[in-house]
Amino acid sequence: MENHNELELQNGVSTQHHISLHDSTDETFKEDFIEDLSTFSEGKIVEGIVVAVTADSVFVDIGYKSEGEITKAEFREDPRQGERINVMIVRMENREGRLVLSKQKADEIVKWEEIRKSFTSGLPIEGKIVDKTKGGFKVMVEDNFLAFLPTSQVSIRRVEDPSTYIGQELLFKIDKLNGKNNIVLSHRRYLQEMREKQIAEFFNTKHVGDTIDGVVKDVVNYGAFVDIGGIDGLLHTNDMSWGRVNNPRKYFEKGDTLTCKILSMDEENRKVSLGLKQLIQDPWETFEERYRHGNRYKGVVKKLTSFGAFVELEEGIEGLLHVSELSWTKRINHPKEVLKIQQQVEVMLLDYDLDKKTLSLGLKQVLPNPWDDIDTRYPAGSKVSTKVTRLTKFGVLLELEEGIEGLLHIEDISWIKQVKNPTDQFKKGQMVDVMVLAIDKENRRIKLGLKQLQNNPWSSLKQRHPRGSIVTGTVTSIVDFGVFIRVDEDIEGLIHISQLSNERVEDPHDLCKVGDELKAAVVDIDEKKKKVTLSVREYLNHLEEKEIVKYLDNDGTKTSSVTLGDLIDMSKIGE
Repeated sequence: MENHNELELQNGVSTQHHISLHDSTDETFKEDFIEDLSTFSEGKIVEGIVVAVTADSVFVDIGYKSEGEITKAEFREDPRQGERINVMIVRMENREGRLVLSKQKADEIVKWEEIRKSFTSGLPIEGKIVDKTKGGFKVMVEDNFLAFLPTSQVSIRRVEDPSTYIGQELLFKIDKLNGKNNIVLSHRRYLQEMREKQIAEFFNTKHVGDTIDGVVKDVVNYGAFVDIGGIDGLLHTNDMSWGRVNNPRKYFEKGDTLTCKILSMDEENRKVSLGLKQLIQDPWETFEERYRHGNRYKGVVKKLTSFGAFVELEEGIEGLLHVSELSWTKRINHPKEVLKIQQQVEVMLLDYDLDKKTLSLGLKQVLPNPWDDIDTRYPAGSKVSTKVTRLTKFGVLLELEEGIEGLLHIEDISWIKQVKNPTDQFKKGQMVDVMVLAIDKENRRIKLGLKQLQNNPWSSLKQRHPRGSIVTGTVTSIVDFGVFIRVDEDIEGLIHISQLSNERVEDPHDLCKVGDELKAAVVDIDEKKKKVTLSVREYLNHLEEKEIVKYLDNDGTKTSSVTLGDLIDMSKIGE
């Protein structure tokens, strides 16, 4: 290479051109060559060919009489021999008579021109984000110029972590160009323009019913947004599956690739509805090929509501299991008492409507109905042991077995007492023996009785003590309006204050006390009201006066009337 350079200095022309000039006798060629040399001037950018690469320099032939030299420091990578590059003519000849060229200055001018053309034409320019700065980023464009990219212009979406953009090579639109040191870029505007083109292309080339691939960008409660090429389509939960989709996040994640069908397109509002289930057949179209009334099927509980549970028999086939169809015997207020989400159950198909795509299912129908033979297990007149489950003002509900209850009405609790409040006699959980009085299978009612386990004392009482008969009883209580006496075991009779004597009585306490025995006439026995009405006054009117007078004469006392005190004394000795 040194001999090569020395030859150039001695001759003042490259070897190739030197031979061409001396070997050619064509005058026309000489003139053209001289004319070509006149086109070279300092500051001009020309194309040259790398002819040699040394440790420190690169030699380039630009067609001038001598080859130009460029320091290797101007090259990021060593060029290859024969490679074509742009260079600037810095000096036609230095002190040694050598052509001086510059690769960097040529690149700077060429690339600046590219930047300027990009700005005026609106075409995007490529750049690399190299660092963060206040309010944005530093971007290297055309390998030579630093530009500013505001944070707001780096993306269409909100920038969560600016550091993730460092090192990225992107395309930009030039927003401002005020000299080499004032270049403002926008990647956001580039993205928006590209999106507009993609959207326009989408609506020009796609149609309702087309299948299209997309990538899930976001998942929300009501569906998923799918990027289908510059525009986001909505895949609603109703169109994800023929079955129920309560939480789309269980089925899709960001980045998932989907193949969907276009259901609707609104170019004006740029909305596209997508469907996934529409790619497969609706299972309701073949429903009757697989299901029959009265048959049993296995399903999965998908949802619980206050009025029932929704059970999925297969994807897209879901029916209502009403709360009334959960048990033959139990009173279920909410399905959660017996069912759980995702629980597998066996149900019976009770009814269906293909037009409305609804099913009516039953759970209790797959189990024996305990009411079918209730009268066999608990025949009328039988004695059963029960447990108090509920107390009401009209009676007591007693459990015969799980889910089977009967009513003990207040009228069937006692032959003698009038029960006004069952809580005075019964407690929840208490065991009670009762008699089955009647069973209504159709309405699922059982009538129970407690008093029926004993003989009815009122029947014998009326037989033994018809109206007008005389009874003897012990005073059990004295009240302002009369006197109660026990006439037969637990049965008491009332002598009203007006019936205590033929004379006016102001206070019954003045006439007798608890424990005294009295005789009285039976006025009325009301079994239904459990009342015995007695009268001393009527008893006195039936006594023969001579027998009373005789008794009094024998006692040495004469009077014109008999008092309650006299009767008490008489009752002690008898008639």
